[in-house]
Amino acid sequence: MKKIACLFFAAFFLFATCLVCTAASDEVTTFAGTYEGWYYANQGQTGLTLTVNEDGTGIFEFYNMPGKSNAKDGSYTVYVSYDGGKYVVEGDEWINHPSGYSFVSLSGTLADGVYTGLVSENSSWEFVLIRNNESYQQLTDSIYQNHSYQRFDEGLTWTQAKARCEELGGHLVTITSEAEQKFVEGLLEGGSKKQYWIGATTAEGSPAWITGEVFSYSNWDSIEPNSHTRSDGEKEQYVQIYNTANPAVGSSRRFAWNDMYNDNTYPGEEDNFSADTIGFICEWETWADSAEWSTSELQEAADIGLIPDVLVGKDMTQPVTRGEFAAICVELFESMTDGRAVMSSECKFKDIGENENRNYILKAYNIGAVAGYSEEQFAPDEWITREQLATMLCRVYKRSEWPEWTLATDEQFTINYSGVPKYADDEEISEYAKPSVYFMTKYGVISGIGDELFAPRNTNSKQEAERYANATREQALVMSLRSFKNLQ
Repeated sequence: MKKIACLFFAAFFLFATCLVCTAASDEVTTFAGTYEGWYYANQGQTGLTLTVNEDGTGIFEFYNMPGKSNAKDGSYTVYVSYDGGKYVVEGDEWINHPSGYSFVSLSGTLADGVYTGLVSENSSWEFVLIRNNESYQQLTDSIYQNHSYQRFDEGLTWTQAKARCEELGGHLVTITSEAEQKFVEGLLEGGSKKQYWIGATTAEGSPAWITGEVFSYSNWDSIEPNSHTRSDGEKEQYVQIYNTANPAVGSSRRFAWNDMYNDNTYPGEEDNFSADTIGFICEWETWADSAEWSTSELQEAADIGLIPDVLVGKDMTQPVTRGEFAAICVELFESMTDGRAVMSSECKFKDIGENENRNYILKAYNIGAVAGYSEEQFAPDEWITREQLATMLCRVYKRSEWPEWTLATDEQFTINYSGVPKYADDEEISEYAKPSVYFMTKYGVISGIGDELFAPRNTNSKQEAERYANATREQALVMSLRSFKNLQ
């Protein structure tokens, strides 16, 4: 009898605890998101990325900030609670446990997307974390392994969907691993269609990806592929992924694959298979288009990790914006220092709030790579000029070479650009930019446009219209690559 009473009490306690957990989970739902910033602890100022799910679970990832700490990389799972007006983050289980490290806790408030407070209730240790804005979060949610993906809830035939993706510079998605399958499943979570076309066909008798990739991974539904033939002679030879299990097959699974007719119409199953129930998923490689001259160096930049996620899948022949180049600078800095940049909590730019490059701009500001046109204006969507580009690259070099360097102390540091002939348009180069332009020229990072001209900035409306002094994305990335190789 005592045992039964104890079991009853334990069950009641667990039930009561679950009720409390549910309430806590509801309260922390608004806290969910990805935060980046820093915290102080024994090892000094340490970089931190905190990812929180709607159920209050999450991951705490810490890393070295060059010139700020000697921290090792590590990570652990956490759970979040809300207590007395404060969000509390506490460690749970280690994922990557560097020797000598222990969990720290965070306790603080969230205001305007900034989470601040104390570390482990130590009044000398503080933290500042900035939540990703919506536009950047959406972008990162659509990127996997340097490829970009997008779900389309539009009813097209398989051949029409294939053509649409190609018109957009990509292709129907190819799923070549279990990890990529899981990523695609995440894309389907918000989808309104029951099936989505993917980039595979069985037209030649066996499954094949339209990209020519080896078909080594598959996730077929039970009894699939079965290559049925319809009364009109149409064959099932176009592959789709289920967002809803096939109700006609008891063992069918959501997210499994099926071969289907081109128009997604199955006789007698129109409620489950039709033009109204189908969508498609497009995938873009690391870049959508590039000039022939840049392709090999772009691939080298991608292999090193110099292409930021905000440029993945984009047309590299188009002009690079100031916001995009801030992202390029951050990736270059992190590659040159083997560390991580963190977002500034002191930057006052008012025109970057929902820009997809905002996180990178705050990081570039923190390392001194950007200064803005004024304290409150950065102009993230404006095309960058060649002299601005050279200046920002030079600042990245200085900060990686001298961790104590800042914009405020710039005059205390000297770079050698002696022996470089002046460009014919030297008088048009802004005085602030000349040292950077000639330093980058000396070390083969940047060059003129011909006729001994540098084209530092547009000086009239004709030049503005012709993008005379604006760099393209591929030019900017190649210069970043050359900085990495020539200035190490």
